[in-house]
Amino acid sequence: MIEIEGLSKSYWRAGVELAVIRDVALRVDRGEFVAIMGPSGSGKSTLLNIIGCLDVADRGHYSLSGEVVDHAIPHRLARFRASYIGFIFQSFNLIPTRTALENVALPLLYQGIPGTARQQRALSALEHVGMADRASHLPNQLSGGQQQRVAIARALVNRPSLLIADEPTGALDSRNSAQVMSLFRSLHAEGHTLLMVTHDPVIGEAADRIVSLRDGEILS
Repeated sequence: MIEIEGLSKSYWRAGVELAVIRDVALRVDRGEFVAIMGPSGSGKSTLLNIIGCLDVADRGHYSLSGEVVDHAIPHRLARFRASYIGFIFQSFNLIPTRTALENVALPLLYQGIPGTARQQRALSALEHVGMADRASHLPNQLSGGQQQRVAIARALVNRPSLLIADEPTGALDSRNSAQVMSLFRSLHAEGHTLLMVTHDPVIGEAADRIVSLRDGEILS
């Protein structure tokens, strides 16, 4: 599903080039659950942004589900994101004035899917994560763990090939973290491909495989 070879990315700060990703090679097969781990500043977020088609590398090759992503122009990157990828963030990123159902349905609205179909698919996604009974609740009426479940439902609603999670338990206590990771394991068992960034080794142990990143290079 994910094939990366020789991927490099640098940023310029005050006229100085800062290499963030250095000649990275990575393969993730369909149905795998992979955790990317490393200290702060190791390049985890940059690598995740490139894989998630939010950014492009300076050099190297990247293909997703057989399609070449290298140096894609913005509208093609947007198509890749909409077609293949569901995002789950540490801070949930729910719209506070929208109900759980409306938040989950939002990606379908951008795709032009009619109202009734949007509602049905959004409710089905909420049922999938055990949150159908909270469909009419606003985010501030939900616990942190419940908000993350709604965010996972939103990531699932487009039926993506790849789920990308950036520190998905970083804002949760240990109890809610365990519940979210239990849900991730269930999604993995259903055949979903998951790529997760985490700094927590306990959370990382839930994955099939851990990719260790330091100073922009894969160590193991």
